[in-house]
Amino acid sequence: MKRTRKIPVPASSAEEREIAVAEIDCTDDGAQYGERPVSDGGSAGAGAPSEALKKRAAYLLLNGVPPLVVNEEKGGRYRLLAGGNDLAAAKLAGISSVPARVFRFSERDAEIFALTETLKRDSVGAMEGAYLMKRLISEFGWTQDEIAAGIGKSRPAVANSLRLLTLAPEVVGLVESGRLSAGHARALVSVPKEKQFAFAEEAIKRGYSVRETERAVKAFLTPPEVLQSEKAAAAAAKSAELKALVERMRAVFRTKVSLIGNDKKGRIYIDYYTPEDLYRFEEMLAVLESSPLFD
Repeated sequence: MKRTRKIPVPASSAEEREIAVAEIDCTDDGAQYGERPVSDGGSAGAGAPSEALKKRAAYLLLNGVPPLVVNEEKGGRYRLLAGGNDLAAAKLAGISSVPARVFRFSERDAEIFALTETLKRDSVGAMEGAYLMKRLISEFGWTQDEIAAGIGKSRPAVANSLRLLTLAPEVVGLVESGRLSAGHARALVSVPKEKQFAFAEEAIKRGYSVRETERAVKAFLTPPEVLQSEKAAAAAAKSAELKALVERMRAVFRTKVSLIGNDKKGRIYIDYYTPEDLYRFEEMLAVLESSPLFD
């Protein structure tokens, strides 16, 4: 049986209390271990706050601050583990104290807890999540299975996130800027790195969906003879469907039926040899016209 690492301490062991904002230490007003704040990725003093941060500050003033997650340290200080965006917004709003879930982790366990808590948040960007997963692997020896269990996601989802780290830096930049979705980017992983950016730019320019991008990549990577073979197979399948349709019409009309064309357009000929054939066709049409299909 595979051994799965657990998050260091269950959330139920945390103590909930009000603490002063001034007593919370963090990096760049984001989570100490990776959460990117809504202040455009910089510190609170690095420039004007973003519109998103201003909106969040106004929301917190009206509705209160949800509990931050902190680690209690020496000297009456607290290290922020999760909730960096809300801490930055609370500071902007002039809020002096906030509710918090207070843990007492070792430094290593605090880092692991912060990484996994951040990865559980829907607000984490695709590239940011991939970087945090990579830290769990490289710094703490976690496996993809352990990450999946620790953050409540499937192993394929974790593997797909980590695949983004193999992309060319220019494509990573497009994902981080929001110009290219993570789904589009993952479709480019199998493309040679020197051609990924060109593919990404073309997908953006043409407004490709993820599926269309995947088809374009497949067409690029598949040898021409294989593509030709696949097209021939598809045409043969369509031809078989049309042939079956003609056979059904012959059985129903009890006469010769011919088809000229393909699955997109063409002509169907129904032969008649006697007045009785025409009368039979007329009766069939009368039955069809009286059916609910023609209401």
